[in-house]
Amino acid sequence: MADQGAAASDCRVEHISFHGWEAVRLSNGLVSLVAVPDVGGRIMAYNLGDYPYLWFDRSLAGKLFSAEENMGDGSIVAWKNYGGDKTWPAPQGWDSPDQWHGPPDPVLDTGRYALEILDSPAAAAAIRMKSLSDPRTGVQISRQVTLHAGGGRVSLHLEMKNVSDQVRSWGIWDIVQVDATSRDDNGQETHNEQAWLYIPTNPDSRFPRGFNVMFGEEDNPEWQPEVRPDLLGAQYLYQLGKIGVDSTAGWIAFVNQATDFAFCQCFTYFPGEEYPDDGASVECWTTGHGEPVGGLDFGKLNLFHMEAEILGPLRSMAPGETQSLDIDWYVARCPGPIVNVTNAGCANQRLRVEPIDAGFRLTGVFGLFHLGSVQLVWLDGDERTVAAETLALVNPLNVLRVDCVRRPPSGAQVAQLLLCDAQGQPISQLDSCPTR
Repeated sequence: MADQGAAASDCRVEHISFHGWEAVRLSNGLVSLVAVPDVGGRIMAYNLGDYPYLWFDRSLAGKLFSAEENMGDGSIVAWKNYGGDKTWPAPQGWDSPDQWHGPPDPVLDTGRYALEILDSPAAAAAIRMKSLSDPRTGVQISRQVTLHAGGGRVSLHLEMKNVSDQVRSWGIWDIVQVDATSRDDNGQETHNEQAWLYIPTNPDSRFPRGFNVMFGEEDNPEWQPEVRPDLLGAQYLYQLGKIGVDSTAGWIAFVNQATDFAFCQCFTYFPGEEYPDDGASVECWTTGHGEPVGGLDFGKLNLFHMEAEILGPLRSMAPGETQSLDIDWYVARCPGPIVNVTNAGCANQRLRVEPIDAGFRLTGVFGLFHLGSVQLVWLDGDERTVAAETLALVNPLNVLRVDCVRRPPSGAQVAQLLLCDAQGQPISQLDSCPTR
């Protein structure tokens, strides 16, 4: 049983200095998030307690550059890769005007975004960051970020507006650079081989292996399909590469398996719509050793991170038209692999109900996204509650390991784990399993 171990509070928004940048912090007593509008509207920190999930380049801390300096000679060597989370247009490429020729990019990637602090109730804190109009792509990007009380949920509402005088076709592409740094026996920074990104694969994938190698070696050992059925694991081994996945499940999960800190993203997949990059809804990029890109040898940079990327459909926009993409972030302690994600929590082992002489043994391993309690609810064949009990008090800082024996009441056909808030009000189902 997990104990509470942490206290929730109302959400706050405050202006701060973050490593020399003017920034704004959203916090709720459990989770904190820092946004820096002046470096491309990035989210530069997202922490559960004291644990930081996002990577950023400390050699660029506090630095700002002119548009000319940000663009440089247009090569990847000139790119100011600040880190954190940002939004770009997709597809990326340099072969046609229908592709985004970046990075570098002095407007959408590293331009200075306007900040607006939004009115919100005490149970939420929200900001909006908006780019200038970009003449190259014809779009303007808006990033609305909302932190919710009672847990680690962050809602991203991303908008792309066509500010040109002609039809434009783009997808919204959100890129999170997660920290994959460890330390060796001498205390020197190195790559963390316990950093994993889990991506559900599509049973009907258009790709023979369930994923498409977009860059790097085809046999890159980082790409490990079927770590569980229909689940790809990307293990960080400091190899340079990128894959695209036509995932339809609507979630991905990063786990530092040295500490069991998990970071999950949930999104809506739109069946039947065209996605960029040969149909990829999710992509993963890893920095490390490999063939130099545009004269840049990533293996010599010793910058240890991997990218968890979510793409929206490729949509045509008339002048003045706007499209949007919504992504929810959640954090918790949970070991990997992550095999399932809901808005209640993530699962390393899903709920199992096994008959034994004394009744039924219930087992499972979960990370919870909210402070509150998990109820064990017995349901009949019509999904009506037969009986319920409090199984555990939970919070995102503690792993929930279920291992108990119960004799279900008469008529019970399903065991359900139901997450409730600190006041006992239901939030969402964590998992369920039939008793027969």
